[in-house]
Amino acid sequence: MDVQNKSQLVHSTERVDSFLGGKLGIIQSTEYFTLSVDALLLANFIKLPKGNKFKYLDFCSGNGVIPLLLSHRTEAPLNGIELQEPLVDMARRSAKWNGKEDQITFVQGDINDLKHTQGQLYDIISCNPPYFLAESSNATHRLTSHAIARHELMLTMEQWVKKASQIMREKGKLFIVHRPSRLDDLIETLLNHHFSIHRIQFIHPKKDMNANGVLIEAIYRGGRRGVKIEPVIVVHEDNNEYTPTLMAMYNGE
Repeated sequence: MDVQNKSQLVHSTERVDSFLGGKLGIIQSTEYFTLSVDALLLANFIKLPKGNKFKYLDFCSGNGVIPLLLSHRTEAPLNGIELQEPLVDMARRSAKWNGKEDQITFVQGDINDLKHTQGQLYDIISCNPPYFLAESSNATHRLTSHAIARHELMLTMEQWVKKASQIMREKGKLFIVHRPSRLDDLIETLLNHHFSIHRIQFIHPKKDMNANGVLIEAIYRGGRRGVKIEPVIVVHEDNNEYTPTLMAMYNGE
């Protein structure tokens, strides 16, 4: 797609941010929840099978950043589901911007409405869900879109974990980014729905600060074979610059 046609994909309130050393452009708008480091970390944490035969779905896909990032690691079809129609539209336009519209499909819908279909069971599901309990928040963001993205107003942990268990193949893998403050709830919910915890990796804002994020790989009916704790990821140097690890992720190295 030429530059002029690409420009028509971007609305006046939007911008295109560059990732993977300029190989990927993602349309974003401050009117909606924009890409966070968490999404980049989750995409990097996901292990994809060899070949292109697996079925993949991204829950709470937002503006489509995780499937878009993964599209540079596989030629397999990728799918995302997002509740908010404007974000779905943005994700679809980002797919066109990158020439990935034939590989990535974004649908608008409620995860709770997904049906169990034997021929459509997924091998991999990723989820960057709302982190915070609605009743525990003193004040949500002034924009409803931000509130839905950050708080369990439309989708609870119990709901998305249960749905993943209903539409995933046995031994399928669920990749999650969340907050350590919810880790006990998350592990309990996963175990209740027959997921075993396979890998955990903690995210620290700086090397001398407590973790503020956690990445989890869980296997559906995978059996409990022990948990692998990966080396921690540190996001910022003391001078607030990104660490070499984060810069390598941004640049796709």
